Amino acid sequence: MKFFTANALANLGNWFDYVGMLILFRYSWNADPLLIAFISISYAIPSILFGQFAGVLADRMDKRKILIYSDWFRALLTLCLVFVPSPFIALPILLLRNTAGVISLPAQQGLIRNIVGDTDIMKAITINGSLFQLMKVVGPLIGGSIAGIFSPKLSILMNALSFTISGIILSRVQIKGRDNDEASEVTEQTSFFLSWKMGWTIVINNQTLRASILFGIFSTLTIQMIDTQIVTLFSTVFPNTPEITGWAIAAIGLGSLLVVMLLHGLSRIRKYGWFFGTGSLLIGIMTGGYGYLQEYNMIFLAVILALIGGIGNGMIVTAINFLIQIEPPKDAVGRVAGILDSILSILFIAGPLLGGLMIHHFGVLNTFQAIGIGLFCIGLSGILLQNLIWEQSEPKSEYRKIVNRDENA
Repeated sequence: MKFFTANALANLGNWFDYVGMLILFRYSWNADPLLIAFISISYAIPSILFGQFAGVLADRMDKRKILIYSDWFRALLTLCLVFVPSPFIALPILLLRNTAGVISLPAQQGLIRNIVGDTDIMKAITINGSLFQLMKVVGPLIGGSIAGIFSPKLSILMNALSFTISGIILSRVQIKGRDNDEASEVTEQTSFFLSWKMGWTIVINNQTLRASILFGIFSTLTIQMIDTQIVTLFSTVFPNTPEITGWAIAAIGLGSLLVVMLLHGLSRIRKYGWFFGTGSLLIGIMTGGYGYLQEYNMIFLAVILALIGGIGNGMIVTAINFLIQIEPPKDAVGRVAGILDSILSILFIAGPLLGGLMIHHFGVLNTFQAIGIGLFCIGLSGILLQNLIWEQSEPKSEYRKIVNRDENA
C-alpha cells in the first residue's frame, strides 16, 4: 500500500504539472503552438533514446533506491521550473527531468515482482491501475482549477511536493525475500551489453511477448494518429463548447477506471486476444463515432463514446501491465518494460505527425472515420485470430538456456 500510495502521489503531481505547464506556456508566455508541442516531445524523446538502457539498469540495481532518488531529483528540477522566466529555459529543464524519470517505469514494474507474490500480481496491477486512472480523472480537473484560479506555477510547485513525499514513502517500503532487491545472479555475472541483448532475446523468443508488441504497434500507432487531434475535431463540431474536450478526457479516464476495477477479481489473463482485440475494437467505435458527430451534434453522445473508448483503453493497459509482469523472468522485467516503453514512445511522435498529415489532406471528420474503421478491424482480427497470433509462449525455463548459450558464445 505504501508503494501504491507513492505511485498515486507522483501521478497526481504529474497531471498537476502537465496542465500547469500547458497553461503557463500558452496563457502566461503566449508561446507558439509549435513550441507547446515540444512539451509532449520532451516526454517521448528520453524514452526513445534511453528507455532500453534504463530497463537494463533497473534489473541490475536496487529498484527501490532508483525510484527514491529519481523522485527527489525530479522534485528539485520541478522546483527550478517554478522560477524560470521563459519557455526556452523551461524546455531543457523538462527534457532533463523526463530523462531522469525514464528509469522509473522499468524500476516500478520490477519492484512489483519483489513486493507482491505471483498469485497476487493481477490484483496488484488492477489496484495500481485503478489509482493511475483515478489520478488521470482527478489530476487534470484539480490541477486545471488551481492553475486557473491561482497560478500555473502553484500547480507545478505541488508536483515538486508530490515527488518529495513519494520518495519519502518509498524509503519506508520493506522488500521481503532478497536483500534490498539486488540483481539476480544471472544479471550480476553478465555485462551491460549482454544484459541488454538478453532482454531482446527474451522478447523475440517469447511468442506472447512478440505477438503482443507487434499487435500493440499497429493499434497504438493508429490510436496516436487521432489522440492529440480530438480537440481539433471538437472545435469543428462544437465550436461554442470548448469545455467538451475536458469532459471527454475525464470520461475516457472514468471508463478506464471502471474496467480496471471490474478486473480486480480476475486471477490472471489466459486469452490476451480478448483484451487487446476488444480494447482496440472499442476505441475504434469511439473514434469512428466521433467522425459522424457532426450529423448528430449531440454532446451527450460524445461523452458516451469517450466512456466506451476509455473501457477499451483500460483493457489494453491492464493486459500490457500483466504481460510485463508474468511473461518475462523475474530478473528481466525491467528490461522488457524498457524495450516496450522505447518502442511505444516512437509511436507517440510518429502517430500525431501522420494524423496531422491525414487531417490536412482529407479533413478531420473523414480522418476520424477512416481511423475508427481501421481500429475496429484491427481489434476484430485480434479476437478472431487470437489462437493464431498468440500461440503458446516459450516456457520460462528457456531463459536459462538462452543465458547459458550467450555466455558460452
